[in-house]
Amino acid sequence: MMISNAILGALNSAIAVMETGGLDYCLFGGLAMQVYKRIRATRDVDLMVTVDKKRVTELISRMEKAGFEFDRKKGAVRIRDFELFRFIYTDEDLGLDIFVDLATVATEFQKTVLRRKKRLDFLGVAVNIASCEDLILLKALGNRPIDIADAEGLIEENIRDLNKTYLRKWAEELGVGKTVERLLKEKCLT
Repeated sequence: MMISNAILGALNSAIAVMETGGLDYCLFGGLAMQVYKRIRATRDVDLMVTVDKKRVTELISRMEKAGFEFDRKKGAVRIRDFELFRFIYTDEDLGLDIFVDLATVATEFQKTVLRRKKRLDFLGVAVNIASCEDLILLKALGNRPIDIADAEGLIEENIRDLNKTYLRKWAEELGVGKTVERLLKEKCLT
């Protein structure tokens, strides 16, 4: 429960920065999966955000003013098609550090993820959250054992509601068609 309170604090603070700055964003990753009934422990908040290159410095400053730490010497890290800015949120009361990763949107798929986001209640907070199909695709792209297990769990828990046409189309375009098709077949969704 302590970690969840710290994560919720980090999420609330990061969302406040996004929304007061008028930035288009959505929650994705381990935390977002809880909305789609895939529960697992996580110690970070992953947000996809559209930010003009000219406004990146402003965004970093706004995050720092909100209490987040950013290693300006290290800067952003490129992971696949994402430029990732890692911030640390420290919950002083609990003595916990939570990573808050802001992934900038650049590709057509990432833009589509943002267009398809849903505004949902998450632990009492209104949050923009990536669709279940997009989380599955992002997890397939990650391709670590935990990512594949997450994608499988999302499919299993949401099998009736998935837009399989959308999922298959983007899986092929992203080069993860075989992985997604295998996971769908394992859940009898041929």
